[in-house]
Amino acid sequence: MTPLSRQRGSMLLVVLFLAGLLGVFAAVAASAMHAAAESSRTFANGLRADEAMRGAIDYVIAQTGSAIQQSRGTASIQMGRAKVLLRVSDEAARIDLNRAPPELLAGIFRQVGVPGDVAATYAARIVDWRDPDDKISPNGGAELGAYRSAGRTDGPRNGPFLSVAELALVLGIPMRTAAAVAPYVTVASGRDKVNPMYADPPVLMAIPGIDENRVRDFLEQRKQPGAELKSLISRLGPVQSFVTEQNGAAVRFEGSVLVDGGDERHYEVVASVRGGDNAPYRIVAWDANPPARIRALP
Repeated sequence: MTPLSRQRGSMLLVVLFLAGLLGVFAAVAASAMHAAAESSRTFANGLRADEAMRGAIDYVIAQTGSAIQQSRGTASIQMGRAKVLLRVSDEAARIDLNRAPPELLAGIFRQVGVPGDVAATYAARIVDWRDPDDKISPNGGAELGAYRSAGRTDGPRNGPFLSVAELALVLGIPMRTAAAVAPYVTVASGRDKVNPMYADPPVLMAIPGIDENRVRDFLEQRKQPGAELKSLISRLGPVQSFVTEQNGAAVRFEGSVLVDGGDERHYEVVASVRGGDNAPYRIVAWDANPPARIRALP
């Protein structure tokens, strides 16, 4: 092969290599553009879903006003090109971190696998977090000195929990444990008891003195049309100190929002409507990625 032929061959290899390299660059650029477009679409759908969820809540509260606290059930609402499926429930179905007695608080920790003595300690520390005094609660409560001994520069709020997420700040409660009980607690019911007609099974099982057989029977009976607590309470046993049929101070909107392209988003929003307020309603909690919770016994 002559030098000229070898040179031409080398140039051809270079051209082919560059062509292949350009093809790779083009593929990478196309992939990046697709990813960017998909990210933009996802972001835009998130904004549309947020807007649709808030619009659906506005619509329901405009229809019911302060009576929303007595409203229960489901609704399907078309908001522009988004469809919203709403479920309205009483916030008293959850255990209120700011009001519940230690027995109920310890009970819900036991339901997520915390040993009894440790659950009692967590409950005592929740009480010490929310109460205004510096007296240490029995069963391992913790006031400012305990936080300092643990190397913490903060201490108990000595006031009400502002959100369920704040539970992870209570001394000794692991973040994973706080997340596990989050679907069953609230800061907005305003009740020291729970409404068992709407409570999830772990909340019912958290009630002192109750057992699984009673809960199974109660869950079956409350499905019946016209079921009322006064006629069913005996099935739960001696639980009057921990249950109520009163409505909570807030309601929970569970929303499934379907936007363009079949993109489905899920929400849980807690809203409060109070007479004399200058706002139609107040959002107490907004969760665009609500945790799953147990709605039936195995």
